[in-house]
Amino acid sequence: MKKISFCLLTIFFVTACNPDGTRNSKQNEEETATYISKGDSIVKITFDTLRNTLVKKIGEKGLAGALQFCNVEALPITASYVSEGITIGRVSDRNRNSKNVLSDFDKIEWEKYTTLWANKDSLRPVVVSRNGEFHYYKPILMQSMCLNCHGTPGKEIPNDLLPVIDSLYPADKAKGYKAGDLRGMWHVVFTKK
Repeated sequence: MKKISFCLLTIFFVTACNPDGTRNSKQNEEETATYISKGDSIVKITFDTLRNTLVKKIGEKGLAGALQFCNVEALPITASYVSEGITIGRVSDRNRNSKNVLSDFDKIEWEKYTTLWANKDSLRPVVVSRNGEFHYYKPILMQSMCLNCHGTPGKEIPNDLLPVIDSLYPADKAKGYKAGDLRGMWHVVFTKK
């Protein structure tokens, strides 16, 4: 009887663990889809706020004034959508702000995106589970409007704006982009409850 109970218990655990991965895979797909949807929503709200505020500042104070605004307010605007268990950031290998540098973990996803981009494959948001957190990544592609501050100096970036960029961001690596270039990644972290 003990042998039969042990066998039944073993079968239960093996079945519950799903060695073929179907149940776990479906749960993982649903969980990933949920976090991609949440991440997409957070990124849209954050990006829209940043873009709309920046456009307003350009209209009010010109590009130099908008740069000064970005220097002080871009990170706080991004952080304004942070809530309990959720953090939001933008990262790049060619960061302008030193707080937007890639972490070692970010570099793994960044390499995947740069490879896909170089091969002209589509770039989509991904979710990676790590240490009790879900990490949402979404590529940031350079938009034409952004070339005023991130394009080629003397071409898209006016010569009189270069000293402003260099004074606000002495370690700047974020110039020389073209429209459509892979600029960086959104990184939203969801801490599991």
